[in-house]
Amino acid sequence: MLLILLGVLAAPGIGSSGGSQTIHAQSTGGTAMLAVMGTDGNLYLYDANGQNPIALTTDAVPDRKTYSWGTWATDGRLAFFGFSFDPADPYTLRVFVRPAGGGAYRTAYTSLDEIFTYACWSPADCAGGGETGCRDLALLFTPADQQSLALRLIRDQGETFSERLVGRAAPFYYSFSPDGKSMLWHRFARQLERYDIESGETTRLADSPGAFQAPMWSPVDDRLLFAVRGEEVNTNDLVIAEGDNRTTILSGQPSTIAFAWSPDGQKVAATVNSSTLIVIDVAGGITLNMNQSGPALAYFWSPNSDKIAFLSLKKNDNAPIAYRSNGHQSPHPPQQSPHQFTWYVLDVAANKTDVLADFTPTAEMLYYLNFADQFSRSHRLWSPDGRYFAYGSMEGTGTAGGYLADVTAPGTTTRIGDGTIGIWSW
Repeated sequence: MLLILLGVLAAPGIGSSGGSQTIHAQSTGGTAMLAVMGTDGNLYLYDANGQNPIALTTDAVPDRKTYSWGTWATDGRLAFFGFSFDPADPYTLRVFVRPAGGGAYRTAYTSLDEIFTYACWSPADCAGGGETGCRDLALLFTPADQQSLALRLIRDQGETFSERLVGRAAPFYYSFSPDGKSMLWHRFARQLERYDIESGETTRLADSPGAFQAPMWSPVDDRLLFAVRGEEVNTNDLVIAEGDNRTTILSGQPSTIAFAWSPDGQKVAATVNSSTLIVIDVAGGITLNMNQSGPALAYFWSPNSDKIAFLSLKKNDNAPIAYRSNGHQSPHPPQQSPHQFTWYVLDVAANKTDVLADFTPTAEMLYYLNFADQFSRSHRLWSPDGRYFAYGSMEGTGTAGGYLADVTAPGTTTRIGDGTIGIWSW
């Protein structure tokens, strides 16, 4: 996905480029919060009501100690991740968790030789024993041997944390069931499995996976969404699995498929080879939209399942290139890049598309977008009320800014401060 970006972003990392941080909270109403990776390496929380901005961390030092990738749970708790080259307290990966009700964050896990790749909270409390307030965090990381990726479940039990290694593979993608009891795995690009969290048992599906990255469990029931090999050579079918039944909703596609359930589980959006955006009414088996405003390199359902924000490439000879400092290399000065992007928003029912904003993605945005079919299920760019869409953009001076696009007034954007990416709470 987004192959055009792969040459710009060489490695995931979790650092940010150096710089000052100015916080201006943006109101969206309600209790939603926006976690922003600051350009100084700290993590900041923006109050949805426009009051009391919070510097969640304050001791970051670019290229030496940083915090990043705020990951919200549906109950309001927040995980984030860091590395430190401080001789007094070195680590390559540390997991921090802030409780759902706010307050001080705690260390959940530390490693001296593992590297963060991706993380996602279970959407429901722990499956065993009705432990209220207990949640599992699925942490995908690169082990010390760098021979594959590995998945660790970190259980937050309120007062204590526990962890266990549950699988290894490369590549490794996963999706939680809505009740938090199981996961759907896509491993080695050739096998699909259901993993039972409490028993630790893995059941392999008989299906032959097609060309895709992340599978997706329905957000509302037990239906599974993935691609399988088509009848013709080098083609793929997008199918819904419900028990032993398989329903094909898109067939004979010639290239890699990316897809996502709408939050209400009634529709599926898909692209083939990061091109035309297709929206399918699952119940009726009807193709609702085949939007032609440009290739959809990545796309994101709104919380109300009525809109889709998507990204297309445009040419801009004066756009600043994204650069990073991830603790393994020094910050590079801004250079010129021919690539700039445009955010659009599609009203699904009206099949109407509006331009939201042009931007040049930061390195963190590039990483997110290259794996958007995984990150979009766990790291929300839409505000919970569906009004704002968050993104990070490089600017002409070489700085990085966090922005909100107002979906109710397309073309209206607000710079909320220095930052590389912002993730909304659920």
